[in-house]
Amino acid sequence: MNQKQPLQVTFIASLAMLLVACGESNQTPEEPPVRGLRVFEVSAQAESMERRFPSLVQPADETPLSFEISGQLSTVDLEVGQRIVAGDTLTRVDETTLRLELQQSRASLEQAEATLENSRTDFQRKAALLETGNVTQAAYDTSQTNLRSAESQADQALQQYAISNERLEKAVLRAPFDGIISEVNVRSFSNITAGQTIVSLYSENAFEVEFSVPATVINELSLGDVTEVEIADLAGRTVSGRIKELGSRAGQVSAFPVVVALEEELPGLKAGMSADVAVTVGLVEADIGFLVPLNCFSLANSKTLQEGEAIREVGGQAEVFVFDPESSTVSRRTVYTAGIRENLVIVVGGLSNGELIASAGVSYLSDGQKVRRLPAAR
Repeated sequence: MNQKQPLQVTFIASLAMLLVACGESNQTPEEPPVRGLRVFEVSAQAESMERRFPSLVQPADETPLSFEISGQLSTVDLEVGQRIVAGDTLTRVDETTLRLELQQSRASLEQAEATLENSRTDFQRKAALLETGNVTQAAYDTSQTNLRSAESQADQALQQYAISNERLEKAVLRAPFDGIISEVNVRSFSNITAGQTIVSLYSENAFEVEFSVPATVINELSLGDVTEVEIADLAGRTVSGRIKELGSRAGQVSAFPVVVALEEELPGLKAGMSADVAVTVGLVEADIGFLVPLNCFSLANSKTLQEGEAIREVGGQAEVFVFDPESSTVSRRTVYTAGIRENLVIVVGGLSNGELIASAGVSYLSDGQKVRRLPAAR
């Protein structure tokens, strides 16, 4: 009996191994899961593109203020950013010398008027005596000459008095309109000359942006064109603008100046804030193409997109995955771009109307991969 037990153990072990082997042969390899895919249908065509240019907000009506007279300033108590009301006294020229000049001119005027009165009285007396023959013609002529000279001197004295009075009035610099001080160019008690800029003032609610564009863009713009201006320093808030100046001569090599006036008031907007101006320019016929969202492009394999801004220009390249409904697979394809408009890339080559391209999870796809089309997101 003891001789049979080893045989039974060996048989049972062999049977177990056979059953395991049979079980393994019946298992089938699992297929990888099919990735769901959302698609974008190529249809809308673009005949224009958006170009963006950096700029700075600046006052639209900045006015330099100066005195019409020379002299020494009094106290200058002004600061950049200070709000000013029309008629406010900004500063003044020392009036000591001006008041002395006014007093002297007034005294000269009074003396000239007295001389004129005496000359007039003498002439009238000589004229009466000439009629009775009690004075010579020569004496009469001399009296008449003296009268005319006195009249001329009185006129000159009156003009000089008016000038002195006007100079005194011009010793005060007043704000011509409500605004904000943008620049202070002098210090207290400094000597200034007529016409020298003392302070610059700008209107609080009138701003503009100035930037330069290449020759290919300047010819596509017109006075009055509407633009969109994004203010980076105000969390990207936007305000509409309108082109008010177009340079006909490049300030630098192929850089033409453009000025856009902001048409809306934006709370908190100040001169010197950074801005981004978006202008729409037409595309030549060869560059008219389909509008495709940015998320449809493969970042992992597109050198153009990895470098950033190249896709925004005419002549760029990128890659997309085209979906084949019959085989439920995607294939990688190179497309050609002509810029960007409102976050949509303009594709001018490589796609046809009605084709379906992957619009989500593009960086995880591979050429020839099996996918399952998902319904459009609501």
